[in-house]
Formats: sequence, structure tokens, C-alpha cells
Amino acid sequence: MRYIPYAIGAFMLLPFFLWAGLFMLFPGPKPGITDAPLTAALVAVSIPLVLFHYIAGLAYVANSMAGQDGVDLPVWRPARIVQRAMAPLTAALSVAAFIWLQSAGETLTAALAVAGAGLFMAGVMAVARRPRRSAALMAAPGRLGRLAAESIGRSVMRLPLIGALLREVGRDPHRAAPIIAANTVLALGVLVALFGFTALVVPAMLLVPVMFYLLLSLGAE
Repeated sequence: MRYIPYAIGAFMLLPFFLWAGLFMLFPGPKPGITDAPLTAALVAVSIPLVLFHYIAGLAYVANSMAGQDGVDLPVWRPARIVQRAMAPLTAALSVAAFIWLQSAGETLTAALAVAGAGLFMAGVMAVARRPRRSAALMAAPGRLGRLAAESIGRSVMRLPLIGALLREVGRDPHRAAPIIAANTVLALGVLVALFGFTALVVPAMLLVPVMFYLLLSLGAE
């Protein structure tokens, strides 16, 4: 029974294997590969990371079916070996991508950026296979992120207008929260009407550190 999740996962990947086989079988130019080597290199060095997490998701179900902790390494040995191979494979692909991009005429900065990203992903996968070590590494940034968020929150609460609105939400969220949400949507609508949809880029960029804080906090917990 514990092998069923892996069998289902392999079956779900069958269309991608067929596509890859046909892609390599037919001759001629390869759109997205020969005409965009930088994009192809980024995709290549990222595939092992996708497979790493794919195996981890299947292992969660398979381990549970085998009576083991779902967050542990895969109980099934072949899955554990394949997952372990993803980090060195990413490192090898990073070196190969650097050499290929240089031969394809890309700049040294672009080639180093792709190789650096690949080596970073390889390091993340190597650490992620050690749950205790990865938890320890995430705990410190999570605490720092929480302290920084609390400091920013206290500063925002002291602002004359926004702080008063947020304090009102804290006192009576059922009455104040819908009003503030509606005003926020209306303000964004006015900004879009005046400056176009590019005005939404600023709020989206402001939400990036918020999402990083949430991810670090959840990982630290």
C-alpha cells in the first residue's frame, strides 16, 4: 500500500515524459531552448527542486500509510535515493548551465546568476533533508522577522490617521474592518483610474516582505 502514492505520482508525470521524449526525438530548432538559452538554463536548474518537493509530498502520504511520520525522509529506499540525488544533480546542472551560457554568448553576469541560483537551491535541498538542522536555521530568521514585524506594527499604530483606523479595527473589528476594506478597494480603484494598472505594482511589492515574514513565521513554528 505504501508504494501506491509513488505509482500515482509517476502516472501523473507520464504526459511530461511523453512530451520530453517527443521533443528530443523530432529534429529541427527547439523554440525556447536554442533561441532563449538563459530561460532554458533557469528551467533546467530548477527542475530538480520541483522533483525534490514532489517526492517529499508523495513521501508524506506514503510514510503515513507505512505507519511512519509523514515529515521524515521517504521510507521507500528508491524514493529516498532519488530525492538525495537532486541536490548534487542541481549543482552539476549549475556548472553545466554556466559553461553552456558562456558558449552561447550570454554575459558573465547572467551565467554567474544562473549558476549561483542553482547552487543556492542545491544548498536548500541539502539542508531540507535534515529536518532538525533546517528547523534551527529557520528559527532564527523567524524570530528576527517577528521582532521586525512587531516594531513596524507599533510604528504604524502611532501614525496619526492610519494608526487611528487600525486601533478602531482592534476595538470593533466587525464594524470598522468592512469600512476600511471598502475604502482601501475604492482608493486602489482611484489609483488605477488615474495611473493605470501599474499602480497596483506598489502594493504588490509591499506585500512581498509580508509574505516572507509569514513563511518564516510558519516555518519557525
